[in-house]
Amino acid sequence: ATATATEGRAAMSVRSMEAGDEGQWELPASARSSAREGLMHAVRSLCELRGVKVAEETALETGRKIEEKAYTAAQVDSRTTTGRRPDAETVQIYARKAGRLVVDAVESIEKGGGTSAAKEAGAGAGGVTEFLDLCDGNREFVTAETARELFAPILGVQDPSAQTVKKIKLSTKSFGVDAAEVAAEAFAACRETLEDLDLSDVIAGRPEAEAMKSLKCLCDSVAGLSLKALDLSDNALGEKGIVACSTALTTQKTLESIAFRNIGCSVAACKAINNLLACKQTLKKLHLYNNMSDDEGAFAIASLIETTPKMEDFMMVSSRVKAEGGQRLAKALAGKPLVSLDLHDNILGAETAGALVQTLKDQPRLKHLNLSEACLEDEGTILVCQGLFQAAPELETVSLAANDITDNAVTALAQGLQGKARLRAVFLEENYDIGEEAQQWLRAQLPNVAIRFDEEEELDIDFGKMKI
Repeated sequence: ATATATEGRAAMSVRSMEAGDEGQWELPASARSSAREGLMHAVRSLCELRGVKVAEETALETGRKIEEKAYTAAQVDSRTTTGRRPDAETVQIYARKAGRLVVDAVESIEKGGGTSAAKEAGAGAGGVTEFLDLCDGNREFVTAETARELFAPILGVQDPSAQTVKKIKLSTKSFGVDAAEVAAEAFAACRETLEDLDLSDVIAGRPEAEAMKSLKCLCDSVAGLSLKALDLSDNALGEKGIVACSTALTTQKTLESIAFRNIGCSVAACKAINNLLACKQTLKKLHLYNNMSDDEGAFAIASLIETTPKMEDFMMVSSRVKAEGGQRLAKALAGKPLVSLDLHDNILGAETAGALVQTLKDQPRLKHLNLSEACLEDEGTILVCQGLFQAAPELETVSLAANDITDNAVTALAQGLQGKARLRAVFLEENYDIGEEAQQWLRAQLPNVAIRFDEEEELDIDFGKMKI
Protein backbone atom coordinates (compact mmCIF):
# COMPACT_ATOMS: atom_id res chain seq x y z
CA ALA A 1 0.00 0.00 0.00
CA THR A 2 2.86 2.37 0.81
CA ALA A 3 4.48 1.67 -2.55
CA THR A 4 1.19 2.18 -4.40
CA ALA A 5 0.51 5.51 -2.72
CA THR A 6 4.05 6.73 -3.37
CA GLU A 7 3.85 5.63 -6.98
CA GLY A 8 0.55 7.49 -7.43
CA ARG A 9 1.95 10.76 -6.10
CA ALA A 10 5.09 10.45 -8.20
CA ALA A 11 3.28 9.39 -11.37
CA MET A 12 1.00 12.43 -11.33
CA SER A 13 4.05 14.68 -11.09
CA VAL A 14 5.99 12.84 -13.78
CA ARG A 15 3.08 13.09 -16.19
CA SER A 16 3.16 16.87 -15.72
CA MET A 17 6.80 17.05 -16.91
CA GLU A 18 7.66 17.98 -20.46
CA ALA A 19 7.42 15.07 -22.87
CA GLY A 20 10.61 14.01 -24.56
CA ASP A 21 12.89 15.14 -21.72
CA GLU A 22 16.05 13.04 -22.14
CA GLY A 23 17.92 14.47 -19.14
CA GLN A 24 18.14 12.93 -15.69
CA TRP A 25 14.88 11.62 -14.25
CA GLU A 26 13.60 13.87 -11.50
CA LEU A 27 10.49 14.80 -9.55
CA PRO A 28 9.29 18.28 -8.53
CA ALA A 29 10.03 19.29 -4.95
CA SER A 30 6.29 19.32 -4.19
CA ALA A 31 5.94 15.65 -5.21
CA ARG A 32 8.89 14.60 -3.11
CA SER A 33 7.57 16.54 -0.13
CA SER A 34 4.21 14.82 -0.51
CA ALA A 35 5.93 11.42 -0.71
CA ARG A 36 7.93 12.15 2.45
CA GLU A 37 4.76 13.02 4.33
CA GLY A 38 3.10 9.83 3.14
CA LEU A 39 6.13 7.77 4.16
CA MET A 40 6.13 9.39 7.61
CA HIS A 41 2.50 8.39 8.14
CA ALA A 42 3.23 4.89 6.87
CA VAL A 43 6.08 4.45 9.37
CA ARG A 44 3.95 5.68 12.29
CA SER A 45 0.92 3.60 11.31
CA LEU A 46 2.88 0.37 10.86
CA CYS A 47 4.75 0.90 14.12
CA GLU A 48 1.46 1.49 15.98
CA LEU A 49 0.02 -1.70 14.49
CA ARG A 50 2.97 -3.50 16.07
CA GLY A 51 2.42 -1.76 19.40
CA VAL A 52 5.36 0.65 19.09
CA LYS A 53 4.89 4.38 19.63
CA VAL A 54 7.02 6.67 17.45
CA ALA A 55 7.37 10.42 17.93
CA GLU A 56 6.26 12.55 15.02
CA GLU A 57 9.73 14.09 14.71
CA THR A 58 11.34 10.65 14.52
CA ALA A 59 8.84 9.45 11.93
CA LEU A 60 9.33 12.61 9.87
CA GLU A 61 13.12 12.20 9.86
CA THR A 62 12.76 8.51 9.00
CA GLY A 63 10.41 9.34 6.14
CA ARG A 64 12.86 11.93 4.84
CA LYS A 65 15.74 9.45 4.83
CA ILE A 66 13.64 6.75 3.18
CA GLU A 67 12.50 9.10 0.41
CA GLU A 68 16.06 10.30 -0.18
CA LYS A 69 17.36 6.74 -0.52
CA ALA A 70 14.50 5.68 -2.77
CA TYR A 71 14.90 8.76 -4.96
CA THR A 72 18.63 8.35 -5.45
CA ALA A 73 18.20 4.63 -6.16
CA ALA A 74 15.60 5.46 -8.81
CA GLN A 75 17.91 8.04 -10.39
CA VAL A 76 20.68 5.46 -10.63
CA ASP A 77 18.34 2.97 -12.31
CA SER A 78 16.71 5.55 -14.58
CA ARG A 79 19.61 5.35 -17.00
CA THR A 80 20.32 2.26 -19.08
CA THR A 81 23.11 1.48 -21.53
CA THR A 82 20.84 2.61 -24.38
CA GLY A 83 19.48 5.79 -22.83
CA ARG A 84 16.79 6.75 -20.36
CA ARG A 85 14.33 4.26 -18.91
CA PRO A 86 10.62 5.08 -19.43
CA ASP A 87 9.42 7.37 -16.62
CA ALA A 88 6.65 4.98 -15.59
CA GLU A 89 9.22 2.24 -14.91
CA THR A 90 11.42 4.59 -12.91
CA VAL A 91 8.44 5.68 -10.80
CA GLN A 92 7.74 2.02 -10.02
CA ILE A 93 11.37 1.54 -8.97
CA TYR A 94 11.08 4.62 -6.73
CA ALA A 95 7.86 3.37 -5.14
CA ARG A 96 9.02 -0.21 -4.60
CA LYS A 97 12.28 0.95 -3.06
CA ALA A 98 10.43 3.28 -0.70
CA GLY A 99 8.05 0.50 0.31
CA ARG A 100 10.91 -1.91 1.11
CA LEU A 101 12.73 0.75 3.12
CA VAL A 102 9.60 1.49 5.16
CA VAL A 103 9.33 -2.18 6.12
CA ASP A 104 13.05 -2.28 7.02
CA ALA A 105 12.76 0.89 9.10
CA VAL A 106 9.72 -0.35 11.02
CA GLU A 107 11.41 -3.69 11.77
CA SER A 108 14.51 -1.85 12.98
CA ILE A 109 12.46 0.46 15.22
CA GLU A 110 10.53 -2.52 16.61
CA LYS A 111 13.80 -4.22 17.55
CA GLY A 112 14.99 -1.04 19.25
CA GLY A 113 17.67 -0.45 16.63
CA GLY A 114 16.42 2.83 15.28
CA THR A 115 17.54 3.90 11.84
CA SER A 116 20.99 5.19 12.61
CA ALA A 117 23.53 5.51 9.84
CA ALA A 118 26.00 3.68 12.03
CA LYS A 119 23.83 0.56 12.00
CA GLU A 120 23.18 0.83 8.28
CA ALA A 121 26.92 1.08 7.70
CA GLY A 122 27.58 -2.08 9.70
CA ALA A 123 29.04 -0.67 12.89
CA GLY A 124 28.75 -2.85 15.96
CA ALA A 125 27.37 -1.91 19.31
CA GLY A 126 30.82 -0.90 20.42
CA GLY A 127 31.15 1.74 17.69
CA VAL A 128 33.67 1.48 14.91
CA THR A 129 34.56 -1.99 13.62
CA GLU A 130 37.52 -3.12 11.56
CA PHE A 131 35.40 -3.38 8.38
CA LEU A 132 33.09 -0.58 7.22
CA ASP A 133 30.94 -2.08 4.45
CA LEU A 134 28.58 0.34 2.69
CA CYS A 135 27.49 -2.31 0.20
CA ASP A 136 24.05 -3.12 1.61
CA GLY A 137 22.43 -4.09 -1.67
CA ASN A 138 20.86 -0.66 -2.12
CA ARG A 139 22.07 1.30 -5.14
CA GLU A 140 21.96 5.02 -4.55
CA PHE A 141 23.44 8.36 -5.51
CA VAL A 142 25.32 9.50 -2.43
CA THR A 143 25.07 13.16 -1.49
CA ALA A 144 27.47 14.94 0.86
CA GLU A 145 24.87 14.70 3.62
CA THR A 146 24.30 10.99 3.05
CA ALA A 147 28.06 10.42 2.93
CA ARG A 148 28.47 11.97 6.36
CA GLU A 149 25.85 9.58 7.70
CA LEU A 150 27.49 6.58 6.05
CA PHE A 151 30.95 7.50 7.33
CA ALA A 152 29.72 8.53 10.78
CA PRO A 153 31.39 5.50 12.42
CA ILE A 154 34.73 6.95 11.31
CA LEU A 155 34.13 10.69 11.27
CA GLY A 156 32.47 10.53 14.69
CA VAL A 157 35.66 9.28 16.36
CA GLN A 158 37.35 12.26 18.00
CA ASP A 159 40.59 10.56 19.05
CA PRO A 160 42.63 9.48 15.98
CA SER A 161 44.33 6.78 18.05
CA ALA A 162 40.92 5.19 18.64
CA GLN A 163 40.36 4.44 14.94
CA THR A 164 40.26 0.72 14.20
CA VAL A 165 38.93 0.50 10.63
CA LYS A 166 41.22 -1.60 8.43
CA LYS A 167 38.92 -2.13 5.44
CA ILE A 168 36.34 0.08 3.69
CA LYS A 169 34.02 -1.05 0.89
CA LEU A 170 32.02 1.55 -1.05
CA SER A 171 30.52 -0.69 -3.77
CA THR A 172 27.07 0.14 -5.22
CA LYS A 173 27.13 3.66 -3.82
CA SER A 174 27.51 6.24 -6.60
CA PHE A 175 29.64 9.17 -5.44
CA GLY A 176 29.45 12.70 -6.78
CA VAL A 177 32.33 15.10 -6.14
CA ASP A 178 30.84 16.49 -2.92
CA ALA A 179 30.29 13.00 -1.53
CA ALA A 180 33.77 11.93 -2.66
CA GLU A 181 35.26 14.81 -0.66
CA VAL A 182 33.51 13.49 2.46
CA ALA A 183 34.84 10.01 1.73
CA ALA A 184 38.33 11.53 1.45
CA GLU A 185 37.90 12.96 4.95
CA ALA A 186 37.02 9.50 6.23
CA PHE A 187 40.04 7.91 4.53
CA ALA A 188 42.31 10.53 6.07
CA ALA A 189 40.76 10.02 9.50
CA CYS A 190 41.75 6.34 9.56
CA ARG A 191 44.97 6.61 7.55
CA GLU A 192 46.99 4.94 10.31
CA THR A 193 44.87 1.77 10.25
CA LEU A 194 43.30 1.51 6.76
CA GLU A 195 44.87 -1.29 4.70
CA ASP A 196 42.17 -2.46 2.27
CA LEU A 197 40.09 -0.06 0.16
CA ASP A 198 37.35 -1.29 -2.18
CA LEU A 199 36.37 1.43 -4.67
CA SER A 200 34.56 -0.92 -7.03
CA ASP A 201 31.31 0.28 -8.64
CA VAL A 202 31.32 3.81 -7.20
CA ILE A 203 30.42 6.02 -10.20
CA ALA A 204 27.44 4.20 -11.75
CA GLY A 205 24.89 6.40 -13.47
CA ARG A 206 27.05 9.53 -13.43
CA PRO A 207 27.79 11.52 -16.58
CA GLU A 208 31.36 10.79 -17.70
CA ALA A 209 32.80 14.19 -16.77
CA GLU A 210 31.35 14.06 -13.26
CA ALA A 211 32.31 10.39 -12.86
CA MET A 212 35.94 11.08 -13.72
CA LYS A 213 36.10 14.03 -11.29
CA SER A 214 34.60 11.92 -8.50
CA LEU A 215 36.95 9.05 -9.20
CA LYS A 216 39.94 11.39 -9.26
CA CYS A 217 38.89 12.87 -5.92
CA LEU A 218 38.58 9.42 -4.34
CA CYS A 219 41.92 8.25 -5.74
CA ASP A 220 43.77 11.48 -4.95
CA SER A 221 42.76 11.01 -1.31
CA VAL A 222 44.58 7.66 -1.27
CA ALA A 223 47.95 9.43 -1.49
CA GLY A 224 48.34 9.66 2.29
CA LEU A 225 47.52 6.01 2.92
CA SER A 226 49.63 2.85 3.06
CA LEU A 227 47.31 0.30 1.52
CA LYS A 228 47.84 -3.42 1.01
CA ALA A 229 44.79 -3.94 -1.22
CA LEU A 230 42.91 -1.72 -3.70
CA ASP A 231 39.91 -2.68 -5.86
CA LEU A 232 38.89 -0.44 -8.77
CA SER A 233 36.60 -2.97 -10.46
CA ASP A 234 33.20 -2.35 -12.07
CA ASN A 235 33.87 1.28 -12.91
CA ALA A 236 33.70 2.33 -16.55
CA LEU A 237 37.31 3.46 -16.55
CA GLY A 238 39.02 2.94 -19.87
CA GLU A 239 42.23 4.90 -20.34
CA LYS A 240 40.62 8.11 -19.02
CA GLY A 241 39.63 6.36 -15.83
CA ILE A 242 43.07 4.87 -15.30
CA VAL A 243 44.54 8.35 -15.65
CA ALA A 244 41.97 9.66 -13.16
CA CYS A 245 43.17 6.94 -10.75
CA SER A 246 46.84 7.75 -11.38
CA THR A 247 47.55 9.16 -7.91
CA ALA A 248 46.42 5.93 -6.29
CA LEU A 249 48.53 3.87 -8.68
CA THR A 250 51.69 5.96 -8.35
CA THR A 251 51.67 6.63 -4.59
CA GLN A 252 50.80 3.17 -3.25
CA LYS A 253 54.19 1.51 -3.37
CA THR A 254 53.47 -1.34 -0.97
CA LEU A 255 50.23 -2.69 -2.47
CA GLU A 256 50.00 -6.48 -2.46
CA SER A 257 46.67 -6.78 -4.28
CA ILE A 258 44.93 -4.73 -7.00
CA ALA A 259 41.88 -5.53 -9.12
CA PHE A 260 40.66 -4.11 -12.44
CA ARG A 261 37.67 -6.36 -13.14
CA ASN A 262 35.12 -5.19 -15.70
CA ILE A 263 36.52 -1.70 -16.23
CA GLY A 264 36.80 -1.49 -20.01
CA CYS A 265 40.52 -2.12 -19.85
CA SER A 266 41.56 -1.39 -23.43
CA VAL A 267 45.04 -1.71 -24.89
CA ALA A 268 45.79 1.90 -23.94
CA ALA A 269 44.47 1.30 -20.40
CA CYS A 270 46.68 -1.79 -19.98
CA LYS A 271 49.69 0.24 -21.07
CA ALA A 272 48.76 2.99 -18.61
CA ILE A 273 48.50 0.46 -15.77
CA ASN A 274 51.96 -0.87 -16.60
CA ASN A 275 53.41 2.64 -16.73
CA LEU A 276 51.73 3.98 -13.57
CA LEU A 277 51.73 1.09 -11.11
CA ALA A 278 54.38 1.74 -8.45
CA CYS A 279 53.93 -1.41 -6.36
CA LYS A 280 55.55 -3.94 -8.68
CA GLN A 281 58.07 -5.13 -6.12
CA THR A 282 55.38 -5.94 -3.53
CA LEU A 283 52.45 -6.96 -5.76
CA LYS A 284 51.17 -10.51 -5.14
CA LYS A 285 47.68 -10.40 -6.66
CA LEU A 286 46.56 -8.88 -9.97
CA HIS A 287 43.02 -9.48 -11.27
CA LEU A 288 41.73 -8.38 -14.68
CA TYR A 289 38.34 -9.63 -15.86
CA ASN A 290 35.83 -8.93 -18.62
CA ASN A 291 37.93 -6.38 -20.45
CA MET A 292 38.75 -5.69 -24.10
CA SER A 293 42.52 -5.94 -23.77
CA ASP A 294 43.32 -8.23 -26.73
CA ASP A 295 46.89 -9.42 -27.45
CA GLU A 296 48.46 -5.98 -27.34
CA GLY A 297 46.97 -5.33 -23.91
CA ALA A 298 48.27 -8.72 -22.79
CA PHE A 299 51.75 -7.69 -23.99
CA ALA A 300 51.61 -4.67 -21.65
CA ILE A 301 50.42 -6.78 -18.71
CA ALA A 302 53.13 -9.36 -19.45
CA SER A 303 55.72 -6.58 -19.22
CA LEU A 304 54.27 -5.65 -15.85
CA ILE A 305 54.36 -9.25 -14.61
CA GLU A 306 58.03 -9.56 -15.55
CA THR A 307 58.76 -6.91 -12.90
CA THR A 308 56.66 -8.49 -10.11
CA PRO A 309 58.85 -11.05 -8.33
CA LYS A 310 56.18 -11.92 -5.72
CA MET A 311 53.21 -12.58 -8.04
CA GLU A 312 51.05 -15.34 -6.49
CA ASP A 313 47.55 -14.82 -7.83
CA PHE A 314 47.09 -13.78 -11.47
CA MET A 315 43.80 -13.52 -13.31
CA MET A 316 43.26 -12.24 -16.85
CA VAL A 317 39.84 -13.61 -17.75
CA SER A 318 37.42 -12.83 -20.58
CA SER A 319 39.86 -10.31 -21.98
CA ARG A 320 39.98 -11.29 -25.68
CA VAL A 321 43.53 -12.58 -25.33
CA LYS A 322 44.61 -14.83 -28.21
CA ALA A 323 47.59 -17.11 -28.82
CA GLU A 324 50.33 -14.47 -29.09
CA GLY A 325 49.19 -12.62 -25.99
CA GLY A 326 48.77 -15.89 -24.11
CA GLN A 327 52.29 -16.99 -24.96
CA ARG A 328 53.73 -13.71 -23.73
CA LEU A 329 51.80 -14.02 -20.46
CA ALA A 330 52.96 -17.62 -20.01
CA LYS A 331 56.60 -16.67 -20.45
CA ALA A 332 56.25 -13.70 -18.09
CA LEU A 333 54.73 -15.96 -15.41
CA ALA A 334 57.58 -18.47 -15.55
CA GLY A 335 59.41 -18.59 -12.23
CA LYS A 336 56.77 -16.63 -10.32
CA PRO A 337 55.61 -18.20 -7.01
CA LEU A 338 52.07 -18.80 -8.28
CA VAL A 339 49.31 -20.07 -6.02
CA SER A 340 46.43 -19.35 -8.41
CA LEU A 341 46.41 -18.89 -12.20
CA ASP A 342 43.19 -18.07 -14.08
CA LEU A 343 43.21 -17.39 -17.83
CA HIS A 344 39.81 -18.82 -18.70
CA ASP A 345 37.51 -17.53 -21.45
CA ASN A 346 40.29 -16.44 -23.81
CA ILE A 347 41.21 -17.79 -27.25
CA LEU A 348 44.55 -19.19 -26.12
CA GLY A 349 44.80 -22.39 -28.14
CA ALA A 350 47.49 -25.06 -28.13
CA GLU A 351 50.17 -22.44 -28.78
CA THR A 352 49.66 -20.89 -25.34
CA ALA A 353 49.42 -24.35 -23.77
CA GLY A 354 52.85 -25.14 -25.22
CA ALA A 355 54.28 -21.97 -23.66
CA LEU A 356 52.69 -22.91 -20.32
CA VAL A 357 54.46 -26.28 -20.13
CA GLN A 358 57.67 -24.91 -18.63
CA THR A 359 55.79 -22.37 -16.52
CA LEU A 360 53.73 -25.12 -14.87
CA LYS A 361 56.72 -27.42 -14.33
CA ASP A 362 58.25 -24.80 -12.04
CA GLN A 363 55.28 -24.19 -9.72
CA PRO A 364 55.74 -25.92 -6.35
CA ARG A 365 53.02 -23.79 -4.65
CA LEU A 366 50.29 -23.77 -7.32
CA LYS A 367 46.87 -24.69 -5.85
CA HIS A 368 44.31 -23.51 -8.43
CA LEU A 369 44.51 -23.60 -12.22
CA ASN A 370 41.67 -22.43 -14.46
CA LEU A 371 42.07 -22.79 -18.23
CA SER A 372 38.41 -23.40 -19.07
CA GLU A 373 36.97 -22.04 -22.34
CA ALA A 374 40.48 -21.49 -23.68
CA CYS A 375 40.20 -23.34 -27.03
CA LEU A 376 42.79 -25.90 -25.92
CA GLU A 377 41.26 -28.97 -27.59
CA ASP A 378 43.10 -32.28 -27.19
CA GLU A 379 46.48 -30.95 -28.27
CA GLY A 380 46.51 -28.09 -25.78
CA THR A 381 45.10 -30.22 -22.99
CA ILE A 382 47.83 -32.83 -23.44
CA LEU A 383 50.48 -30.10 -23.32
CA VAL A 384 49.03 -28.65 -20.10
CA CYS A 385 49.08 -32.11 -18.56
CA GLN A 386 52.71 -32.52 -19.57
CA GLY A 387 53.43 -29.34 -17.63
CA LEU A 388 51.62 -30.70 -14.57
CA PHE A 389 53.25 -34.15 -14.71
CA GLN A 390 55.33 -34.63 -11.54
CA ALA A 391 54.88 -30.90 -10.84
CA ALA A 392 52.55 -28.64 -8.80
CA PRO A 393 52.34 -31.01 -5.78
CA GLU A 394 50.04 -28.60 -3.89
CA LEU A 395 47.40 -28.52 -6.66
CA GLU A 396 43.81 -28.59 -5.32
CA THR A 397 41.57 -27.64 -8.27
CA VAL A 398 41.91 -27.80 -12.06
CA SER A 399 39.34 -26.33 -14.45
CA LEU A 400 39.45 -27.36 -18.11
CA ALA A 401 35.77 -27.03 -18.97
CA ALA A 402 34.49 -26.25 -22.48
CA ASN A 403 37.74 -26.98 -24.34
CA ASP A 404 36.46 -29.51 -26.90
CA ILE A 405 38.39 -32.28 -25.15
CA THR A 406 37.75 -35.84 -26.38
CA ASP A 407 38.56 -39.36 -25.20
CA ASN A 408 41.98 -38.98 -26.84
CA ALA A 409 43.21 -36.66 -24.07
CA VAL A 410 41.89 -38.63 -21.10
CA THR A 411 45.06 -40.72 -20.63
CA ALA A 412 47.16 -37.53 -20.53
CA LEU A 413 44.75 -36.06 -17.96
CA ALA A 414 45.21 -39.06 -15.69
CA GLN A 415 49.01 -39.00 -16.04
CA GLY A 416 49.22 -35.27 -15.41
CA LEU A 417 46.99 -35.28 -12.33
CA GLN A 418 47.94 -38.55 -10.59
CA GLY A 419 50.02 -38.42 -7.44
CA LYS A 420 48.78 -35.03 -6.24
CA ALA A 421 47.73 -35.70 -2.66
CA ARG A 422 45.85 -32.41 -2.24
CA LEU A 423 43.90 -32.56 -5.50
CA ARG A 424 40.17 -32.44 -4.72
CA ALA A 425 38.29 -31.30 -7.83
CA VAL A 426 38.65 -31.38 -11.62
CA PHE A 427 36.11 -29.51 -13.73
CA LEU A 428 35.57 -30.94 -17.21
CA GLU A 429 31.97 -29.96 -17.97
CA GLU A 430 30.93 -29.04 -21.52
CA ASN A 431 33.53 -31.36 -23.07
CA TYR A 432 30.81 -33.35 -24.76
CA ASP A 433 33.10 -35.73 -26.64
CA ILE A 434 34.44 -37.38 -23.52
CA GLY A 435 32.35 -40.54 -23.52
CA GLU A 436 30.86 -42.29 -20.52
CA GLU A 437 33.42 -45.10 -20.61
CA ALA A 438 36.31 -42.63 -20.62
CA GLN A 439 34.67 -40.71 -17.78
CA GLN A 440 34.44 -43.84 -15.65
CA TRP A 441 38.04 -44.79 -16.46
CA LEU A 442 39.33 -41.34 -15.42
CA ARG A 443 37.39 -41.49 -12.16
CA ALA A 444 38.97 -44.86 -11.46
CA GLN A 445 42.45 -43.41 -12.05
CA LEU A 446 41.75 -40.49 -9.67
CA PRO A 447 39.63 -42.20 -6.97
CA ASN A 448 39.97 -39.47 -4.35
CA VAL A 449 39.15 -36.62 -6.72
CA ALA A 450 35.70 -35.22 -7.50
CA ILE A 451 35.44 -34.89 -11.28
CA ARG A 452 32.58 -32.95 -12.84
CA PHE A 453 31.62 -33.74 -16.43
CA ASP A 454 28.06 -32.43 -16.17
CA GLU A 455 27.51 -28.76 -15.27
CA GLU A 456 24.38 -29.81 -13.35
CA GLU A 457 26.42 -32.13 -11.14
CA GLU A 458 27.01 -30.76 -7.64
CA LEU A 459 30.30 -31.17 -5.83
CA ASP A 460 30.40 -30.87 -2.06
CA ILE A 461 34.04 -30.34 -1.27
CA ASP A 462 35.57 -28.31 1.54
CA PHE A 463 38.83 -26.39 1.12
CA GLY A 464 39.05 -24.77 4.49
CA LYS A 465 37.01 -21.59 3.97
CA MET A 466 36.19 -22.38 0.34
CA LYS A 467 33.37 -24.71 -0.58
CA ILE A 468 32.63 -25.81 -4.16
